[in-house]
Formats: sequence, C-alpha cells, structure tokens
Amino acid sequence: MYSALVNAHLLPFSFCSFEKVWSLYGNGRLCEAVDPVLEGNFQEDEASRLLQIGLLCVQASPELRPSMSIIVKMINDNHEIPQPTQPPFLSPATTDSSPLRQPESSTRSSGNNMTQSWIEPR
Repeated sequence: MYSALVNAHLLPFSFCSFEKVWSLYGNGRLCEAVDPVLEGNFQEDEASRLLQIGLLCVQASPELRPSMSIIVKMINDNHEIPQPTQPPFLSPATTDSSPLRQPESSTRSSGNNMTQSWIEPR
C-alpha cells in the first residue's frame, strides 16, 4: 500500500512534485497526491498521515527531521505527527500551484549561477 500512495503523475520525484505535495498539504488536500490508479481505494486518514510523515522526512534542516524510531511510532502506534515547517526554498508565492519561479535574491552575484552543496551526515 505504501508504495502506491504517491501519485504517478508526480513521479519521478523532483522539486516540482515536492512543491506540489507541499501545496496540497497547505490547502488541506493532501490526498490528491495519492496515485489515481488506486481509484479511491485507500483510507484517506492513513494516506494523509503517511504523506505528512514524508513531508517531515524531507525537512530542510536535519534537526527538524524525525528519527527512524519516531517514524515507526508515528506509523504503528498512532504517535502524534507534528506539523512540518515550510522549507525556506519554497516561498509562499510558489506554494499556490503557480509555475516554478526563480528565487529572488537581494545580494549581489557574479552572475555565474554556480552553487555548492555540502552533504553532512546526521
């Protein structure tokens, strides 16, 4: 059941699909992210819980992400699911189902559009 939850139209998973799921969450329509192939044959409350847990697992800051033991409790024991925080790279303007926009910056740039990311373990 879990593997069939995400709407196939949102795959392969990308920033745009994350943005769409976040927008649906913000609008209280998270179940619309469930794959239509299921034809509504799923429990909406369970699907919403699992998708909300998924949003928690991709929080921008690792400190905000739940540990695996907490995730297991959220899934198996009806442990309380905290509200995910909006990622800083999604501005309110991009979460209203509008086309993806380039973030505006108030800092001066050399114009080379190069970014550097550091991957660190939790």
